[in-house]
Formats: sequence, structure tokens, C-alpha cells
Amino acid sequence: MDTNPAPNAPTWRAGWQWQSMLAGDVDEHAERLSGWQQRYDQLTPGGFSGRLDEVTSGVAQVYRECTSQALRQRCEVWADALWCGLTARHDGSRIDGREVGACGALLCGSSRRFELVSPAGHEMLGVVVSRGELQRRAAEQGVELTWTMVDASPWLDVGEARRREGLARLRAILALAASAGSSHRHAEGARATLQQAMFDVVLHLLEQPSAPQEVRGNATQRRRVVQQVDELVAAQPDAALTVAGLCAHLHVSRRTLQYAFEAETAMGPNAYLRSVRLNGVRRALRAGQPGSVHEAAAAWGFWNLSQFAHDYRRHFGERPSQTLSRGSQASGSCPK
Repeated sequence: MDTNPAPNAPTWRAGWQWQSMLAGDVDEHAERLSGWQQRYDQLTPGGFSGRLDEVTSGVAQVYRECTSQALRQRCEVWADALWCGLTARHDGSRIDGREVGACGALLCGSSRRFELVSPAGHEMLGVVVSRGELQRRAAEQGVELTWTMVDASPWLDVGEARRREGLARLRAILALAASAGSSHRHAEGARATLQQAMFDVVLHLLEQPSAPQEVRGNATQRRRVVQQVDELVAAQPDAALTVAGLCAHLHVSRRTLQYAFEAETAMGPNAYLRSVRLNGVRRALRAGQPGSVHEAAAAWGFWNLSQFAHDYRRHFGERPSQTLSRGSQASGSCPK
């Protein structure tokens, strides 16, 4: 299992683009956001549905994403970019292991990578802009950006009023972008205005942010515990990992392990491990390899096929054979 985002994003193209799409598959949905590399693990059981509305201009991007199930999202934005995200409501989302405050704007700066744990019924409005172009426009408008603060924290407190106004502006940009088609005689001017509006949203949010309170000193330890478990699964995806075994291997108590997972992923270690392995099987089946449900299940440590089939159907809302059939059709092979 590769714990990094998969290189599955569409190739980034310069110029104006608008798209609105629905998806009934979590991996298909993760592949849709232009220019990003993403991998989503579905954490809660049930069928998945997602919607993405997006406008890109070459140096800026605004999108609205709605997802029905709780997800662990591993994301990488395009080069020389700054991402700001606003949840439609305060929903307990965690970015890089830290719960986002009620007035928070999520950020990804120079690192380009972040991990988001989002709940069921999640809605995010995001904006990505070229860092160089943002700096140029900030200088023109006399706005001083504190890059050390922006790059140091996964979220900043922007205040209730700025957050609310940011959400309204992003929704308005998407609504107007949908009607700024190339056939419209005023399209070029409308697009230039909308692109400026994208940068203005970011400048407004980051003009006077506040750093969130420092997390407790053991937050780094909690995050490292979860990362070490991920590394164990990646090294031996078919191993039958247990809580007792993990505690012994990591030299931590059951309480420490439980608390680390609840703080980082909003679920216990057993439920987390099961969801990671089920998502691993699903990706193998979607890829059409290995060639049978049994092989894919065994490769991820599921040896009781009937129990696996029950857990899989409960988690994804379909039988593993249905996933394999779609994957085989896409690859041109025959399911076994």
C-alpha cells in the first residue's frame, strides 16, 4: 500500500475550464479535481456519492466538493500553489491531525501535501492560487502576507465574518463561472473579473489571520503512532495486525494507541485498520488485478471470504464481484 497520493489527477492545462460532475465511486471522485494528486479512503459504511463543481483559469482554481461518507483524504496540490479551504459548516474536520476551529481556514502552502479526515455529509469550498501571482497582487494592493505563518500551520483562525464572507464569495464565483461560456461576447472580461475575485478571496482571508492555539506536546507523538501503523500495513498488507501486537511493536499502551487513533482519525484502531484494508482491496478490484476476489482479499489479509464479502458490501454498498466486474470491463479483461 502506497501511503502517498496516487498520481491519478488529470493533467493540469492552462486556460479557462469549467466542470460539474457527479460520482458514485470514491476513487473516481478523487481523480476528478484538476491538477491535484489525491487518494481517498472511505471510513464509514454505505454507498458513496460525490459532487464536484470546479472552475480553473490556469493560475487559479475554485471548487466545491460534496461527499456523502467520512473520508481520509491524502492530497497534493499543483506546484507553486497555495490552497485555502473553507468547510461549509464547522463539522469537526481534521487536517494533518488537528481539528479545524469554527472560524478556521484550512491551508496548504510550501509543503504542497496535506491529509484531511472529513465526516459524512462533508462540503468544502476551496481555492488554489499561484503563490507568485498572489504575491504580486498582494504587493499591488498593499496587503502584507505573513508567509511564515501561512506555511507553518494547517489552518488559521480568520474570524467568523471573514470566513462567512469567503464562503459567499466562493459560491458566487462558481455560480458566475458556470455562465461565463466562451460563446458569450463578454466572456473574456467576465473571466478576468472572476480570476481577480479568486485572488481577492485569498487576500481577504489571509490579511489578518490568527494562529490557532498550540496543540499539546503529545500531538506529534499521536500522529507518529498512526503513521507507524500505516507503515506497517504498507509493508505487510496481508498481515493480521492486532491491537496487542501493535502495542508491543510500537511500545505504547492500549490507551495511548486508542487515543492516538481517536484524535487523528476519529475512529478506533481496529475500525481504522479494517477500513484501510477494505479500501486496498477495492483499489485492486477496480484495477482488475489480481484476477479474482479471493486473491485480492487474501492480499489484504482477509482469509474468511464470507465474512469479507459481508464486510465489503456493508462498507461500500456493493458486492466485491461488482467492483471487480467494472474494473475488468475498464481494463478489457475478464473477471474470474
